[in-house]
Amino acid sequence: MYNSRVNKKILYLFSDTGGGHRSAATALIKAVNEISRNKYRQDMVDVFAECSGFLNIFARLYGPVIKYSPKMWGRLYYWLDDPKRLEMLERLSRPFILKELKKLIKERNPDLIVSVHPMVNHLTSRALKELRRKTPFLVVITDPVTLHRAWIAKDVDRYFVATEEAAKNCEHYGLQDKSIKVLGMPIDPKFAKRDFEKAKARFDDLLDPDYFTVMLMGGGEGAGGLFKIVRAIIKSGLEVQLIVVAGRNQRLEEKLRAEAEKAKYPLVVFGFTDKIAELMSESDLLITKAGPGSIAEALAMNLPMIITSWLPGQEEGNVEFVVREGLGRVSEDPSEVVNIIESLMHSPEFQKMKRNIQRVRKPTAALDIGREIIKWL
Repeated sequence: MYNSRVNKKILYLFSDTGGGHRSAATALIKAVNEISRNKYRQDMVDVFAECSGFLNIFARLYGPVIKYSPKMWGRLYYWLDDPKRLEMLERLSRPFILKELKKLIKERNPDLIVSVHPMVNHLTSRALKELRRKTPFLVVITDPVTLHRAWIAKDVDRYFVATEEAAKNCEHYGLQDKSIKVLGMPIDPKFAKRDFEKAKARFDDLLDPDYFTVMLMGGGEGAGGLFKIVRAIIKSGLEVQLIVVAGRNQRLEEKLRAEAEKAKYPLVVFGFTDKIAELMSESDLLITKAGPGSIAEALAMNLPMIITSWLPGQEEGNVEFVVREGLGRVSEDPSEVVNIIESLMHSPEFQKMKRNIQRVRKPTAALDIGREIIKWL
């Protein structure tokens, strides 16, 4: 419950183009609530859904495009990474959204605005300017390594980034060092608590407490060729047990449950779940797509990873980061994934990966950013 005696309001702006932006906003809301004991009123708004039915049509195309034509998305990503083209895009967008965005800000009357999406920053800056409001405007960049130029807008009071490399990219796009803070990628604060009992959790989920455990997930839509990888692992006869998260992909979940009946070793299947932290705590190795949230969560749980898919453009830097920092391996080939698992199990390289993770992980990022957010109120 919100404390009605306190009128300070925080407004989070995002767009549901993929799950990462919503997850980041949710993590920050939880963190601020935990730090302040629910002192502030916090709202999150899907900007395109709320302020522009026309532009929301294009926002909703993100999912189908990355699923069926990721290369086209990559070409668009790089084509728009240009200041003149971005300026043109913003100018074309204004008639369809700016009036409603200004109306939203006036009605919600926030004391602070936080954006976690690149495509709303320029519009929000303009809306605040036209409204002549002095409302502090913060941006939390959810691309942890390389980032698109669209993130960078005028009149933003502070940027929060995940890595030093991201900070350098911001400077390359013209930001001053003093406007950037490197605090990590915001994920649910429960990933920082690490109070999960591995053996008991495995027992509760019908897993063997002593087996090497591999977790597979592909984001909310269950992407990344999970089924082929699971089948390859089962056919290999590797003595590993599997946790597989199918997300919202019900057809994949059904196929995996059928496969579980044939498996020699335990295979536990989940659909869309809020137990990711608990499941990661039960695991020894993660197989996943290169989403920023998944990588940050794995690092928080000290979990080496194998990256099996990524989006051209926005996730390529994440893959390079995992390889460069020695946090895991990369392969799109299911049979090669099996070979990597076999080579890593109980190996010196596997232990080295865990030490490397300790060096780069920032499990308290949401709480650290939350404290900074509160300073602006």
